[in-house]
Amino acid sequence: MNNNYFRLLREGMSAELSILSLEEKLHYMAMYQDLVVPDANMAATFVNALIVDEGMKDSPDAQQSFLYFLHLAWQHLPLHRTVLQTLQNIRPLPQRKEHLDMLEKLDLSEAQWEQVQQCDNPEKGSAPLLTLLQANPAHIGAANALLSLEEKFPGHLDAWSSRFHCPHRLQGLWSYRLFLHHAALGRHAATAEAWAQLPGEYKMPLACQMAADNFALAGATDMALALYTRAYAADPRLRPVARRMEALHRPPQVREALLHQQRTAICLYSWNKGAVLEATLRSLAASHTADNPIFVLLNGCTDDSAQRLEGLRDLFAGRPFTVVKLPINIGAPAARNWLLHLPEVRACPYVAFMDDDVTVPPHWLARYLTVMEEDARTAVVGGKAIFPIEGAAASAIQYFYRVVSLTKDGLLKLSVATPGMGTRDTGLYSFTRPCMNVMGCLHLLRTAALREVGDFDIRYTPSQVDDLDHDLSTCLAGYQIMYCGDVTCEHHQNSGVGVRRRPGLAQVGSIIGNDLKMTYKFAEKQSELRRISRELCTLPLP
Repeated sequence: MNNNYFRLLREGMSAELSILSLEEKLHYMAMYQDLVVPDANMAATFVNALIVDEGMKDSPDAQQSFLYFLHLAWQHLPLHRTVLQTLQNIRPLPQRKEHLDMLEKLDLSEAQWEQVQQCDNPEKGSAPLLTLLQANPAHIGAANALLSLEEKFPGHLDAWSSRFHCPHRLQGLWSYRLFLHHAALGRHAATAEAWAQLPGEYKMPLACQMAADNFALAGATDMALALYTRAYAADPRLRPVARRMEALHRPPQVREALLHQQRTAICLYSWNKGAVLEATLRSLAASHTADNPIFVLLNGCTDDSAQRLEGLRDLFAGRPFTVVKLPINIGAPAARNWLLHLPEVRACPYVAFMDDDVTVPPHWLARYLTVMEEDARTAVVGGKAIFPIEGAAASAIQYFYRVVSLTKDGLLKLSVATPGMGTRDTGLYSFTRPCMNVMGCLHLLRTAALREVGDFDIRYTPSQVDDLDHDLSTCLAGYQIMYCGDVTCEHHQNSGVGVRRRPGLAQVGSIIGNDLKMTYKFAEKQSELRRISRELCTLPLP
């Protein structure tokens, strides 16, 4: 095993970049620019990776990328002193010097910012900040930190804005910071008002994109398209913006007739989550699935799941509703395989798997079938999974689409599962694109491809990574995986208030162990996986 495995697992993207050559780093960064609009953490990670690379001084491309990501980091963090100071060191500006001088007096210390970032209690975290603001109503550092806490814990802070009186010389920066705050949280009315009041010099590409996201969600499509166009024209590296523009120009088709023309087996498996399973099936019954058959496998359940299912049969009257009861829990991959080998399931041209803890949108199946039928090479279609957050205008994205991001010296890593830590679903990633993996909590599979690729690998028992492994195997077999971002599924597993709860030690151990299994399994296929990933991230934009 590569000695860097656990360091990469612990440190993530920064460690991945540290083992790459300069040329490989630039390819890595270009790949991520195709996948996401980098958030502040990603932009800062890229800046740090380039600044320590001795080859940057001789590489115009690396220097250009360094300046680009540094400026992008500032667009995300306009009041961050280190980012501002670095920009000032490279390109001195009198106004920026003035901002830095003011922040030197009115910002938090590094230790205080560390406490804010590690805070897990909004009331406790806000108390010292409110004390600072009471002592000095112009303390922009305290106000900025309070916004950060509100972004982490929406709806958990008392109103304080009337106590803050922004220094005149920082008013433009503060107006921009407020705009970013409302836009990131998906507060449409507040975002529109903040945008209208924002000075023109701050209507930069990132701001245009974020404003466009919110106008699109509010139904102001023409305004959204104009702002997306403006953002992409100013910064062609914002490739997700081009995809979102295309989705608005040509709204996705939903061919409802396919529900009747293409028989789809809808499959679930569950273990001792009776109430949650019932809620999921009620959500399924409320969606448009015509008379397609339902198959539920009870994986060694000892709770009231069986009784609850009997009480739900009337919801699915007029179509097959099959319950399979197993005496023991055989794990997730084996449960999938058991369902796939039922004769009634194998007879269907398509199979949909859904987790037992999801809420599905009305037209999910017809939309998936529409995408599947557009290209015979497509074998898997999946959507966007979100976490509902209490008190928030927009949910957090849990999972969207992934490609293989790193294959080097026996290491295999996939790109991040979300656009950024805690990123809210404000619509930017509501488009369709090819990828190498989608979330397994609600996805559609082509039966013919399943027969060729084979079963889900039971080496990943009891769960975790089996669906990811199967998607990679599907790609290697020459098939296509499609992300369908206009289908948004609420995934309630591990949902918390404002942040995702951490998995237990047993689950962490299962994930790490299965990740190692996958790394070894595909060791001889890494060059092919890398080729597929690079092709997907350099496809012409719509």
